[in-house]
Amino acid sequence: MSTAIKPRHALGLPAGSIRAILALGVLGYLWVLVLSPAKGGGAILEDPRASQAFIYLQVLMVLILAHFYTAHGKTIGSAVSDRSPLGLPRGSVRVILLTAYLGLAFYMYRHHTSFTLPETGPVFLSLAILISSFVMGHFITWLVRGMTGGMPAWFQDIQAWFALIALLTLGVIVIIRLVINTSVGYEKQIDPEIVEMVLAGFVGFYFGARS
Repeated sequence: MSTAIKPRHALGLPAGSIRAILALGVLGYLWVLVLSPAKGGGAILEDPRASQAFIYLQVLMVLILAHFYTAHGKTIGSAVSDRSPLGLPRGSVRVILLTAYLGLAFYMYRHHTSFTLPETGPVFLSLAILISSFVMGHFITWLVRGMTGGMPAWFQDIQAWFALIALLTLGVIVIIRLVINTSVGYEKQIDPEIVEMVLAGFVGFYFGARS
């Protein structure tokens, strides 16, 4: 009796592994921003630009969580892969993500963590980029699947590498905000706002491609 062969997924990892790395990475950046002190005391989130980055990552994180939970049984799980994301026990990634995100919310509530609300223009622009990237990722993947009759391994791998590089670059920007920007005056700070939006868009694109 033959057994159906499960399809290959991005980078040869279990289905959902790249999404798990992206989700854990974004959540880790949120925790770093919340816990990092500013120069001279206080929280880094009191800096308007750091607060803006925090809001961008929050929006992205909500999108990621919504996708990760609705994707189970469709593009993640035993229905499409022999192993759970990252090879961890079943349900581990979902529990870690939800627990860590709720823990972040509880920590901010208990410590009365405050942040400066940025201007609405950049926030709406980041939302537009993120949503557009998500929809574009879904559409392009649907188009490729229709043209090739499946999901070519090379196409999955390219998408995965772009998303992972975007995640790492977002980490570099977080370091810039925490190390370089806190050591100079506001007018001398590096503000990679547009780059940050585009990188978040790449991550959103990947999640759209897997929807």
